[in-house]
Amino acid sequence: MEEEMVQPDDAFKMVYPFDVPGIRAEMERMLNKPKCAAFVKQLLSIVASNAQADNKLVAGGDVLKVFDTVMSQKGLVRANDIQNGADPSGPNLALGNVAKKNARIQVGNYRPGIPVTRADLKAQYLKSDARICLHETLHHCGELVYSDQEFAIAASALNGNNPPLPVPIPNTDMRFIYSQYWDGELRKSYK
Repeated sequence: MEEEMVQPDDAFKMVYPFDVPGIRAEMERMLNKPKCAAFVKQLLSIVASNAQADNKLVAGGDVLKVFDTVMSQKGLVRANDIQNGADPSGPNLALGNVAKKNARIQVGNYRPGIPVTRADLKAQYLKSDARICLHETLHHCGELVYSDQEFAIAASALNGNNPPLPVPIPNTDMRFIYSQYWDGELRKSYK
């Protein structure tokens, strides 16, 4: 069964189960890297200091405690799992919020580039899920959720505006553009 090959399109269509302990352990491994720990601490400090007064920092910015809080509220949902409350507006989302006790992380599907064994697919999903959960958990570090724009502005300050912060485009939802910007900076911190 573990050696059975899974085609990329079939893997992408699955409602693949979450390995929550594995995701948490992988997030912990990333956050234990000094560069990542420093980046996340500085990022959250800037975002929290600029946030609206009612959007307080959760658990002092302890990302793993915030992840545990999300898991104790609504937990995780796979993006294509509409029956269990997935939101069709995007693949990876921080849904609800900690203040209302309905925080949830929606995680998109993973598409491997080539056919893979089930064992390889499991490992690839775990790595992808952990990266997404780290990003979305940072949103939930704000009681009412910190936005991609807030994170992008903070990441820009930390990187000396190199690369430059994306310029707003008229009639464009910049949320995903800002998300990609600051996520790129986050990923540099744990590689």
